[in-house]
Amino acid sequence: MNINFGGLNIPGLMNIGMIWIISFWILTAIVHLTFASAVFRDAQRIRNRLFVLPGVWYIATLLGGVFVAAVYWVMHHSSLNPSNTNTTTETDNNTIL
Repeated sequence: MNINFGGLNIPGLMNIGMIWIISFWILTAIVHLTFASAVFRDAQRIRNRLFVLPGVWYIATLLGGVFVAAVYWVMHHSSLNPSNTNTTTETDNNTIL
């Protein structure tokens, strides 16, 4: 298909646009799959699950992507979770951050 911009005929411009769109969606799918897999593995590892099973978190993250993964992290790993006693900033007396 040829696209004509005021007498300027650019053949293949549609093909370049389609390549970028397809590349974007492939990259988005890879990111969603990666985050969903990581959330699923972590949800299986955690003993005190909040609200739902790991499979539900997997599907939610697969559909919602990074935003759902962030919600999962806040619910399970941030200091906002009252049952979370493990923090990465804890040190013993001989260690300096």
